[in-house]
Amino acid sequence: MTDSPQPTAHRSAPLPQPTGRRLRVYAFDPSAAIERQSATFSQAIITLAWNDPTEDPLQPGPINDYLEVVDIDPVSQQFYEPIDLNHPDVLAQDGLPPSEGDPRFHQQMVFAVAMKTIKQFERALGRKVTWRPAWDENHETYRSTDRLRVYPHALREANAYYSREKRALLFGYFKASQRKAGASWIFTALSHDIIVHETTHAILDGLHPRYSDATSIDSLAFHEAFADISALFSHFQMTEAVSEHIARQGGKLDQQSNLLSGLAQQFASGTSDRKALRDYIDKAPDPDALAGTAEPHERGAILVAAVFDAFLTIYAARSTDLMRIGGVQPGQPQRLHPDLVARLASEARKSADHVLRMCIRALDYLPPVDVRFGEFLRAIVTADADLIPDDTLNYRLAFIEAFRRRGIFPDNCLSLSPDNLLWSAAPIGPDGQPLSVDDVESGGLDLVPRFKRVEVLENAEANRRRIWYWLVQPELEYVPEHGAASKSDKDRLAKLLARLREDLANGAAESLIDAVEADLLWIGLADDDLSKLKGDLARKNTHFRRWLAIIDLIASGRAERVRRRRDVDRAWERSLGVYFERPDGPKLYTLGTTRGNPSVEVSSVRSTRRAGPDGQDARQLIIEVTQRRRGYLDADDQRAEDARVPDPDEEERPYDFHLRGGATLIIDLRTRALRYVISKSISDDARLANQREFLLRPAGMGIVYDRHGQRAEPFALLHRY
Repeated sequence: MTDSPQPTAHRSAPLPQPTGRRLRVYAFDPSAAIERQSATFSQAIITLAWNDPTEDPLQPGPINDYLEVVDIDPVSQQFYEPIDLNHPDVLAQDGLPPSEGDPRFHQQMVFAVAMKTIKQFERALGRKVTWRPAWDENHETYRSTDRLRVYPHALREANAYYSREKRALLFGYFKASQRKAGASWIFTALSHDIIVHETTHAILDGLHPRYSDATSIDSLAFHEAFADISALFSHFQMTEAVSEHIARQGGKLDQQSNLLSGLAQQFASGTSDRKALRDYIDKAPDPDALAGTAEPHERGAILVAAVFDAFLTIYAARSTDLMRIGGVQPGQPQRLHPDLVARLASEARKSADHVLRMCIRALDYLPPVDVRFGEFLRAIVTADADLIPDDTLNYRLAFIEAFRRRGIFPDNCLSLSPDNLLWSAAPIGPDGQPLSVDDVESGGLDLVPRFKRVEVLENAEANRRRIWYWLVQPELEYVPEHGAASKSDKDRLAKLLARLREDLANGAAESLIDAVEADLLWIGLADDDLSKLKGDLARKNTHFRRWLAIIDLIASGRAERVRRRRDVDRAWERSLGVYFERPDGPKLYTLGTTRGNPSVEVSSVRSTRRAGPDGQDARQLIIEVTQRRRGYLDADDQRAEDARVPDPDEEERPYDFHLRGGATLIIDLRTRALRYVISKSISDDARLANQREFLLRPAGMGIVYDRHGQRAEPFALLHRY
C-alpha cells in the first residue's frame, strides 16, 4: 500500500492574499461605450495594490492614505452613500460595473483613476507623492496635507478643477447642449482624461507650489500642458484600444484618432461642435505659432504637441524592425498579423511609458518658480542624461527635434545640441572650488528612507526646518594665530555648529535665534547680554548645556578664532538668487523680512532613488529655496519702494503682485556633491519687468489669475473659460 499525498499546509496557516485589487472603469468616457468601433474596448480594469503594508487599510468612501472621496452634491443637497470596495459583492465582480446613473460607481472611478495616476508619478519620481501644504496662520508655518479630497458631484456646471484652497478635486456635471453627446447629462467624474488631468494638477502643485502663480505667459500654460501630457499618455496603457488603432492604420500612430490623440471627447461633444476638447495630431508643425499664442490652453497645447511628436518618433524607431520583419510595405495598406499587432501595441505602450517618465523625472530639474517651456526641455535632457548617460536610441534627440519644430527654445543656450542643453554644473565659490555641501547633514538631517506616508510627511517637515537653518546660518571658519586651521579645530567647530543647528531645528533654543542671526555668538557678547543669556539657559533643562559650552568659549576670548566667511555667504546668495542679508547696493526694501533679515523659504526637501533600465541607481537630495519680493505695476513706484530705508516698525505697505526668486539644489547622495543649482534671481529686474508686462497684457489674462498667491483659485477660472 502506497502513501497517499498529504496536504502540506496546516489548517491554521494564513490564506494567500490576492496580488491586486481590480476595479472596472471607463477606458475613455461613457460615449465610447455606445459607439460600434470603440464599444469592445470602452471599459478597462485598473489593478491597485491589495494590501500595502506601508498604508492604512482602505475605508468606505473610498478613503486611503492619499485620497478621501466625499460624495456630496451641494446643488441638490444630496449625500450619496460611500462605496465599500471591500464588500464581497464588489470584490467578486472587479468592482461595480460601469454605470452613468450609479453614484457609487462614480466614486469607484475617480478613486481608481486618481490612484493609478499617483502610482505612475511615484514610479518615475522615486518617492511618495505629497500634496501642497497648508499655511497655518496661528503658528506661522506650513502644515502637511494628509489626504486630497475628491468630490465627484461638487458642481452643476461644465467644469472640473483642482482647488488649491480646499486641497481637493471638484468634478462637475451638466446638461448636454448638443444631442450628439449621446447623453442628457454629462459627468466629468466619468471621464478618464479629466480625472487624470485634475489629479496631475494636484500632484504638480504639491511638487512646485509656486507654478500656479501667474508669473509669465508660460506659467499657467505649463500647468495645463503637463496635465494634458499625463492624460494623453494614459491612453496608451489601454492595450485593446491601441491594438485596434494599430490594426486599422497598418501599424501607424500618426493618423487622426480622437480616442488616442484627443482628450475628453464626450465633454467636447456635449458643449460644442468639436470632436475632442483638444487633439494633438496635426500635419504641419508651425515654429512661429508659439510666439503668437497667449491663451494658456492654446499655448500649452503647443508644448503637448511637441512631446507627442517626440513620442511618435520614438515609437517609429522602436517599431521599424518589426514592420520590416513582418513584411509591411511603407505606404501600402495591408492587413497585419495579430501577433505583429500585439508586438507593435507593446512597443507603443513602452514608448509612451518611457516618454511620460522622462517628463515626470524632469520636474525635479526645474527652477522652483516662473517655469518656462525651454527650461522644461533642458530639464528633460539633463534628468535623462543623469540616469541614462548613453542615449543609444536617441530619445533625447527626439525631444530636441520635436521642440525645435514647434519653436520652443531655451534662453541663454548656445545651441540645441544635447551637451549645451544640460544644466551647468555646481557653481564655483570664492576659493575656486565648487560650493561645498559637506556639512549639509551636520544639522541633523535625516535621510533614512521612510515608507509610511505619515512618516514621510513628518520627516520632510523636520528636514525642511533643518535645511533652513543650514542655509541662513553664517559661514564660519577657525582662524588660528599661526598657519591654517588644523583638522581638530575644524572638527570642533563642525560639532559645535551641528549641535547648535539641532537645537534650533528642534525648537529648543528659540529664544536665541535673534542672537544667532545677529552674529552675537560669533563676535562676542556684552557683559549684560552674556549674563542674561547664561541665566536664561541655566533655568532650562540639561539640553542647554551645549549652549553654555559655546558661551563659555566666547567668554574666554577664544571666539576670536572664529571668523565669518562673508565671501562664501555672498557666493551662495549669487548662486541661489536670493539674499540672506540686505544687499549693499539697491536696498530691495520690497523683500519680506524675518527678524530684520530678508525672509527665505525652503519650499521642500525630498530625497529620491531612481532605477535606470540597465541597473543605474540615482540617489539625490532635492532642495527648493524661494524668496518673495513685492511688485508694483507702476515702474516708478517699484524703484521708489526698492530704494527705501527699511523701518522695522512700519506696517507692510500695499503692493500689486509678488516676484519670486530662488533655486533648486540637486545633491548626489552617493558622493555628497552639489550637482546643480537651477536658479531664478530675486534681483532680476528684467524678469520683474516681464512679469509686470504680462500682468498688464489683456490677452494673457494674468491679472485675472494673480491674487498675490493667496487663496487664489486659478484652475477654476482657467477651466471654466
